[in-house]
Amino acid sequence: MQSLGKTLIALASLLGAFYLSISYRYGDPGWRLEFEPAATASAESGVIDGYDLQSLSILNRAVVHIKEHYVDPSRVDARRMLGAAMEEVQRAIAELLVEVERDGDEIPTRLTVRIDDARQSFDVTDVTDLWQMSFKFKDIFRFISKNLRHHQRLVDVEYAAINGMLSTLDPHSVLLRPEDYREMKMSTRGKFGGLGIVISVRDGQLTIVNPMEDTPASRAGLRPGDRIVQIGLDSTVNMALSDAVELLRGAPGTPADIWVMRDGWSKARKYTLTRADIKVKSVASKRLAGGVGLVRLRNFQNTTFDELEAALRTMGRRGKLQGLILDLRENPGGLLDQAIKIADLFISSGPLVTTVGFGDTLREPKMATRAGTQTELPIVVLIDDHSASASEIVAGALKNHHRALLVGEKTFGKGSVQIIYDNKDDSALKLTIAQYLTPGDVSIQSIGITPDIETRPAVLTDERTDLIVTPDELTSEESLPAHLERAVAAVEAEVPLMGLEYLRDEALQKKIDDNPDELIVDAEIELAHQMLRVTTAPHREAMLDAARPVVEARRALEQKRISEALAARGIEWHAAAEPGPTTGTPRAEVTVEARPSGPIDAGQTLELHATVRNVGDAPFTRLYAVTTSDNDLLTGHELLFGEVLPGQSREWTAKVELPHSALTRRDTVKLEFTDASGAAIDDAAIKIDVRALPRPRFALHWRVDDTQRGNGDGLLQLGEDAEIVIDAKNLGPGKSFDILGTLRNDETDLERGVYIKKGRVEHAPLAPGERATLRMSFKVKVDKPGEIPVSVGVYDTEIRESTSERALLPIVAPEAAPSPFAATLAPKAGDELTLRGAPHPSAPTVARGTRARADARHGDYYRVPLDDSFAWVSAAEATPIPDAGPSPTSIAAVEPTAPPFIELSREPLAVETHDRALTLDGAVLGPRPVRDLLIYVNDKKVYFKSNGGALGDPFRFSAEVPLDHGTNRITMIAREDEDYASRRTVIINRTP
Repeated sequence: MQSLGKTLIALASLLGAFYLSISYRYGDPGWRLEFEPAATASAESGVIDGYDLQSLSILNRAVVHIKEHYVDPSRVDARRMLGAAMEEVQRAIAELLVEVERDGDEIPTRLTVRIDDARQSFDVTDVTDLWQMSFKFKDIFRFISKNLRHHQRLVDVEYAAINGMLSTLDPHSVLLRPEDYREMKMSTRGKFGGLGIVISVRDGQLTIVNPMEDTPASRAGLRPGDRIVQIGLDSTVNMALSDAVELLRGAPGTPADIWVMRDGWSKARKYTLTRADIKVKSVASKRLAGGVGLVRLRNFQNTTFDELEAALRTMGRRGKLQGLILDLRENPGGLLDQAIKIADLFISSGPLVTTVGFGDTLREPKMATRAGTQTELPIVVLIDDHSASASEIVAGALKNHHRALLVGEKTFGKGSVQIIYDNKDDSALKLTIAQYLTPGDVSIQSIGITPDIETRPAVLTDERTDLIVTPDELTSEESLPAHLERAVAAVEAEVPLMGLEYLRDEALQKKIDDNPDELIVDAEIELAHQMLRVTTAPHREAMLDAARPVVEARRALEQKRISEALAARGIEWHAAAEPGPTTGTPRAEVTVEARPSGPIDAGQTLELHATVRNVGDAPFTRLYAVTTSDNDLLTGHELLFGEVLPGQSREWTAKVELPHSALTRRDTVKLEFTDASGAAIDDAAIKIDVRALPRPRFALHWRVDDTQRGNGDGLLQLGEDAEIVIDAKNLGPGKSFDILGTLRNDETDLERGVYIKKGRVEHAPLAPGERATLRMSFKVKVDKPGEIPVSVGVYDTEIRESTSERALLPIVAPEAAPSPFAATLAPKAGDELTLRGAPHPSAPTVARGTRARADARHGDYYRVPLDDSFAWVSAAEATPIPDAGPSPTSIAAVEPTAPPFIELSREPLAVETHDRALTLDGAVLGPRPVRDLLIYVNDKKVYFKSNGGALGDPFRFSAEVPLDHGTNRITMIAREDEDYASRRTVIINRTP
């Protein structure tokens, strides 16, 4: 079973260089595009930073469309929508806290909105329709506009409110932000201006995954695995993938310079490529033996039908096709009209799909046009639980018209249609306006399409056992919050006509994973190929009759392979006996233990060992257990026992690798047993205690050094090579593991003012109290003096602790140089001088002293030589003493600056409690002022406290934190500003 994340990538568009995953909910699209002009918002009071939040210009347009077009008006509940909207705003805006009071039906009655010390309550019992909801929003947004201090994008408030209220309708109605809407439109067009390469970041390097066929990249000879080290004037070191895409794509006919490094080359080579119209192929095809065609549809975009027709023509040139495998696995859908055209290609008459509105008020059937050219071609359609929307329309039409056999897994079950309304700010509302029915008025909403032949891969490796296929709760429409119910009454649940469990070929699977764009024959394709080789009938029933011996023979072979693989592990996995007279009853005595016993430290391997003894008078057959737990690491593990005869014992050990980053927690692990004979076995349970490792805590400061690569004057001139030196120290009680120092252009700065030559430096682990010096190299590439923002950081990728700083690098003209100035500096006020890493007030303090010897001056700063570089003292803070010979100096390096640290008054916290709430008392400690503290429980914000601008240390807090039943992940976030924060997470289990 493939991961959901991989499937979401398949949904996304190839943008100038790579497949970009954007924020659709899974199962989208399945929509059609309709554009209309947006109304002009009137300017009213409350405009902040050019944005008028109180005008509700985008929200009111969404309300109009919901009232006029939403598929099911009975789901529209204004008060529920208002409450959900404000909870979403709370998630989007850190300093805003919302309390929602609800009645016995969980409908909001009052909203209390807090921003720092400002607080206002809003009675919402008078909200009975959507327009009254809008008026209430206006009042709430007026309060927010008046009191919000730090958040700079008020449009985020409106976007969040709209998506919150849409979340109560269904999973697929959503407001697309401008950037997401642009990418969505590009994905449906099927082409873009670019070079034709798929890229990814691998081991920290921008790497070519695949050059697309017949594109500038492939014609230039670029290969998979090549690393792009430079694009134009920009280094790709630590460059965000989206930024790389932005640089690589552009108007067709424009040049793009890239520098490429390949294994075996001593240095990077420059390629100058001309951008072209890159057509993103949604169809891949190849002709198999026996005249069987294989076609994979990756998604449904504007060109998909044309691509499919072209593929069929190409495969038919070597002789008439005798059958077709239509692979719709991992296909999340796309444009509705393309699905209809493709179904029409294979069906001679009748309905292909019917869209229906609420109460059947809208009914729009799409009929076959009798223009299909492939109505006599035998077809096998491959589907899985990621086949959704437009894929299900095609699969359902072919199945219900008896035109194809369906092989694989039950589909996702998205049976709704969305329409898109664009807004003046380039955002867009995607709204569900109908459901669709497959031929015969069959609704697949929330249930999916059942295959005729269900296939299930068995994975048996030293690292992983997946013999028992359990449904993935994330891969069905029914699992999504607020999913729609079926538009018509449910028919009797379908079951597969045949099933095939097969042993997965791990070498083949690795090849498939490493070459995602290549058509590789796997088990399902091979089975479909075998079935089409033994039939020429274009009808489902005849194909099924012909396929039955093929499936049965393959089933016997695969059962033998699985049994042999399990026998090698000491498990007898015989087929269940045919039902017959009862001759006895198996009974199990189960013991479960964890190894090692007691708390297990993060980073160790947990062995979950179970023994089953049969104390009954009949055998167990194919006995197994599957673990369930609130801890994702401990759930879904299979323990196989197979046949257990009376008096026998079988045992199995499931191994779980605990990451070094695992937190302290206590979880119940339940073993749920199943026996092929149907014998009842009680669940077994054990509690597992995981103990977090003492964690490192990194402090750092940085300084500029141009003595080794530049002109050595301590300043950064245009075009100069230099280094940033990071001094890091582990202040925490625990050791670190993998240390990585980084330098990157600040992601908010699109001009990328420096060319990073060396931006990733690995270092040996740091024990508590140990220090490290990390040197990063760069070249100044801006064309005028100014300040360049960069980011420096230290990371432990194993234990997931990090700290980072935003650095402003002052850049001067090439001719600028410090003026000689020999003097001893004394503090103008106080007892000490502050020596900074660069001549800028935001540069970190690297040393302090009562006396310092200056050798030059630049502007408002004196330069002070250090052992291996320079430091700078503000002229406003120092008094020069005329140089009359050697003067005593007293300079000492300072400790690197630590991020804020959240300290709790009572530690360690109990990992388990019966209480409904937990009091967290503590303080935020740090050398710099902390703006605020936020506390979340299971991603829901429950506490906010502002420091009120105070510079005092510490920042104390006391929070009454509500606890949900089961696992509570409590995350505390102390923020210095919008970009920099420290967090601490604890896990508490609330028991009944």
